[in-house]
Amino acid sequence: MINAINYKIIEDFVATIYSTDIDNFGNKSYYPAILKIISSVNLRSFKENDVLCDNTTFCNTALGTNINAIARGLNLPRETTRRKVEELIKLKWVFRCNSELYVTQKWREINLTNINSLLEKVKKLSRVLEKQALEQNHLKAS
Repeated sequence: MINAINYKIIEDFVATIYSTDIDNFGNKSYYPAILKIISSVNLRSFKENDVLCDNTTFCNTALGTNINAIARGLNLPRETTRRKVEELIKLKWVFRCNSELYVTQKWREINLTNINSLLEKVKKLSRVLEKQALEQNHLKAS
């Protein structure tokens, strides 16, 4: 069973994920979900080492997706998904290549920054939980 202190630490960590999305996307609640689905599909077959490569290289080496797949994945109406994807294209976070959808270099840069920030928070969380476990073991041994 998780104690209240650990619960709060983990809850704060999870909240940072949502707050990052809110900071980046405001009231555009579908944007992060759509971007994450497109990115996830894109990276399934990505062969390059540099995820920040230019959009042409990314298109030639990543797996593209389409509006129907995104709509099914999010259980959204196709038309809603199409409108949101068009908005993301205008923001230059998504682009079309050979009738398929890909996340842009601009979005991959933002996402990489967010991932690095989350990794640092995971490391910090791990250290705190490890320290607490050691303290609890020490108390039990006393």
